[in-house]
Amino acid sequence: MNIKANQLSNASLIWLMISLTLATLPHFSYQPLWVSIIFLAMIGWRVMAIKYHWPLPSRQYKSLIALQILIALATGFLLFNSYGNLIGRDAGTALLVVMLGLKVIEIRNERDYYLSCFLGYFLVATNFLYSQSIATASLMFIVVILMTNCLISVNDNNQVLSKQKQLKMASKLLLQSIPLMLVLFVFFPRIAGPLWGLPQDAHTAKTGIDNKMTLGRISQLIQSDAVAFRVKFDNEIPPSAERYWRGPVLWETDGTTWTELQFNSKNKKPTITSSGQAYPYTITLEPHDKHWIFALDFPTNLAKVQKTIQTHDGKLQSIKPINQRVQYKLISHTQFEFNANNDTHLDRALQLPEGQHARTKQLAQQWLQISSDPQQLIQRALQHFNQQNFFYTLSPSVLTGDTIDNFLFESRRGFCEHYAASFTVLMRAAGIPTRIVTGYQGGDINPVDDYLIVRQQDAHAWTEVWLAGQGWIRVDPTAAVAQDRIELGMDNIMPSAMRAPLFFASSSQLIDAWQSIRNNWDAINNAWNRSILAYGPELQKLFLSSLGMTSPDWQKMTIYLVVLFNLVLLIIVAFMLYNKKNNDPIVATYQQFCKKLARFDIKRDNHEGPLSFANKTKTLLPHYQANIETITQLYIDLRYGRQQSSLNDLKQAVKQFKPKKTMK
Repeated sequence: MNIKANQLSNASLIWLMISLTLATLPHFSYQPLWVSIIFLAMIGWRVMAIKYHWPLPSRQYKSLIALQILIALATGFLLFNSYGNLIGRDAGTALLVVMLGLKVIEIRNERDYYLSCFLGYFLVATNFLYSQSIATASLMFIVVILMTNCLISVNDNNQVLSKQKQLKMASKLLLQSIPLMLVLFVFFPRIAGPLWGLPQDAHTAKTGIDNKMTLGRISQLIQSDAVAFRVKFDNEIPPSAERYWRGPVLWETDGTTWTELQFNSKNKKPTITSSGQAYPYTITLEPHDKHWIFALDFPTNLAKVQKTIQTHDGKLQSIKPINQRVQYKLISHTQFEFNANNDTHLDRALQLPEGQHARTKQLAQQWLQISSDPQQLIQRALQHFNQQNFFYTLSPSVLTGDTIDNFLFESRRGFCEHYAASFTVLMRAAGIPTRIVTGYQGGDINPVDDYLIVRQQDAHAWTEVWLAGQGWIRVDPTAAVAQDRIELGMDNIMPSAMRAPLFFASSSQLIDAWQSIRNNWDAINNAWNRSILAYGPELQKLFLSSLGMTSPDWQKMTIYLVVLFNLVLLIIVAFMLYNKKNNDPIVATYQQFCKKLARFDIKRDNHEGPLSFANKTKTLLPHYQANIETITQLYIDLRYGRQQSSLNDLKQAVKQFKPKKTMK
């Protein structure tokens, strides 16, 4: 059927514009500015055409067709300029957004309208390639209701339903699909890997912790309160001073940058002897597209996450990059001995670049002349930081030249990486093997659900020194300058302006209120992550096993899925059929007419159509022949035809139909 553009109601078109704009809204923060400009320009063009009758591309306006073609060609050029191709998540989504905008200005019939709606549904799905948050899911839920409302609106040619009832019907349709979605979610066989993502560009989020360190790099992370991972302890939570979350270990330096030591499969695994209290816990790690996973120093069991191994320096490393949110269980001891007898890489922990750090090396030699005992040298370095007017600052100045010498003898103001790097150089210059460990320290306890939140602002760097008979010992030089940073955590020492938005930072009560809001929202997100986003192969098997499905494999799950899906579908169809008559306003109004006739013992048989029933009624009530014919014709037009009859006309005719018994 070809219906002209002006026969598509303006209301239906406006609803479509609103729906597509909301579906595209999250992409504005991911896509280049020109994508948003083109899309909004096309939407605006169509809105102005509806309201002020602006011309649209057609044979009558060939110049506008040329403009449309020019925009399409420019889009192709800009896509190649921005992404280098038309394949992939970002380029493909940008192309879809622009093409959908161009499609909007050429909607001329129902076919075009339907196509735009279906593309809108597809656009909804693309949002989950970037974010699976509650906010995104909620917005897309609303968009799906609006898109469904658009389909209802364009099919309601007789305007039987009001806009409120159209939205109500769309909401009902979506709610009716939820049981089917739940069956698919629970029983559809899960595979390892990201559910939402494309191989070449999925999950580009970073934790901030890198496998190299330059002075000032970690201090930049305090500006972000993004969650790095969450930790749920089985029992008590260790104090903040013992919460060191181990990440990359840095050995080598060129004087400016510190990097990892590359180990291979032939490297001997670390020898770790744990003692003291054990802390079992579960970590929910956010995707960071790197290989390492974080753990509380020191885990006694390896995380069973994507074939995790433990390197010679104690870092937990996954064979595959962490490109999706993962959960893993560990047991750690805060007291341990690490390679106490020997370490085959001690020479690499003494390496210093030649011709650099002259003043620092000279200071270490002066200390050696006083005492060569490693314990005394370590204490002397820590006392130096504590007593020589060193300052811990969240905004360290940019260091030039020899950064270590500049920090130790000139600025004396720095963040954790400044103290870790300078301490390492001092110890190596004194002949003590030392290395830098990066990761996170501390974390905030969320009292809502009693778990630990480790954010980017908790990023930290500390050192480990090797002592004969003791092995690698943790030494945190930052504690010598800022003890509160270690014992209280970063969130408690940050200025109020950085702990809360400007409005909330005006008083301690508002800061506490903001913290309460943030904790409650994070608890909701954590439940969402654990129950929905983290529902992978392992959790699926665990959940199905709890339902009595022993050793569920994909064959069994497929059978369960088919059976339950069809069962739920039958229940929904049966329910809809049962309530169809009562939910149809046209049928309900006609039934009121039949009830009025029933007072005269004029009853409609089940096999009787509206015309035959009308003929019988006119014979019994000849004085109301015109009323009966009007009501019957309106009902037939609305129920079976495509006439421009109105439900209000039918309701009014039935309301005015008031036969009297004397007229029988």
